[in-house]
Amino acid sequence: MRCPQLVRRCSSLLSRAAMAALLAVPLTSAMAFTPPPGWTMRVHEDGLLLHPASLPPGKVMQFWAAPPMAVGRDEGLSAFARIKEPLRGLGAAGQPACKPPETLAAGVVVQSCVTSINGAPVETQVYMRPPRDGQVEWMRIAFSQEEALLHQYGGGLKAISTNANELWPTLKSLAGDQRQQREQAERAATQERRAAAERAIHTAPGKGVPERDIAFMLWTRYQPSGESMVEQLHLLLKDGTGYRDLDLPPDELDIAAARRMQPERIIQWRRNGKDWQIKDHDDKDWRTVIGSPAAPASAGQRIAGVYTHSWYSILSGASSQNRFHFQPDGSFEQTGRSVFGTGAMAAANGVAGMATNSYSRGGSTSTSSVSAVGAGAGGATQQRRNGADFVGRYRLEGWAMQVERENGSTERVLFAFSSDQQRAVFIKDQGYSK
Repeated sequence: MRCPQLVRRCSSLLSRAAMAALLAVPLTSAMAFTPPPGWTMRVHEDGLLLHPASLPPGKVMQFWAAPPMAVGRDEGLSAFARIKEPLRGLGAAGQPACKPPETLAAGVVVQSCVTSINGAPVETQVYMRPPRDGQVEWMRIAFSQEEALLHQYGGGLKAISTNANELWPTLKSLAGDQRQQREQAERAATQERRAAAERAIHTAPGKGVPERDIAFMLWTRYQPSGESMVEQLHLLLKDGTGYRDLDLPPDELDIAAARRMQPERIIQWRRNGKDWQIKDHDDKDWRTVIGSPAAPASAGQRIAGVYTHSWYSILSGASSQNRFHFQPDGSFEQTGRSVFGTGAMAAANGVAGMATNSYSRGGSTSTSSVSAVGAGAGGATQQRRNGADFVGRYRLEGWAMQVERENGSTERVLFAFSSDQQRAVFIKDQGYSK
């Protein structure tokens, strides 16, 4: 049985008529709510939960503003009936004893219930604002039926109820912040998993896939709409499996680790007449790809000429060219230029900008400029004397190229010829043509 004195005490703090008057006022401000001193606030069950920080274990004293709910054209009690599990997240046991919902001033609906939590009675009051634009906002107040708790925390309850209209803008803000933090954490975790996989599959030269297990290195090409041609090198093994989009020398690829850590890059392959067909790990059907076998370099082989990789995107207004100038004495120089524009969408909104970057043995230069309707224009130029980053010596050995730059750095990268004619080369993860 509920104590009449306790009911009167609670009613003086949380007048249903006063609450109805507050909730009937349309939201006009997105002001963030600040909880009363000693109270905590967080997103819980997709809603905004407030409760005393020092609440004794097993006791209940809380406000919970639920996320907005679609009700279509329903209003009043019909809209209220759409609320499912109004006591969710409370940890209540058994069926609550509830009074019929009532319609208060200006269409606010309230329902009072008594439930059991940890063997003790807890009273709940669920308030629903009048529907707007096919949605309703509703909240739940829950408190243990103990006079001492109401005396200690009643001031906080009253302060929250007085500012109840600020709870939903605050929920929207906090939920957005938490969603952004969660997405950032998920992206960081995904990047770390990828980095861990790349570390796991990369082994020392000569410790990876042996030459005797390689059937072909398939150089494929495809043309996306509005962008430059994409070239990839796929490692095809004699057992009918392979590794797509190879970006390191095959003798540095731990294929067993790749099967465990990168199943999305493991493929099956076959010849169907003159066609090359592959099947990704989650494909049901074979698909035909346009490609031809690549050729390795002989140990110590030298090449001469300028090989260029070009890239562009019509939508983004960006393009780039990167060139390797190979000399028969074993030296090389890299030169290039990239241009990034604001693209068609930004230009349609009155914003135009461009950034360029060029590099060679003379160093690198970056420039930027931007202009907007009504805001004027500006720009900047930066030059660096880092020419040693772009010159050095090379040494070819099978499917690898050893690079020693004048800045002291060294690396061993994937290398292949497109054919015996050597009109194109594949370096690291890109194709270059004469």
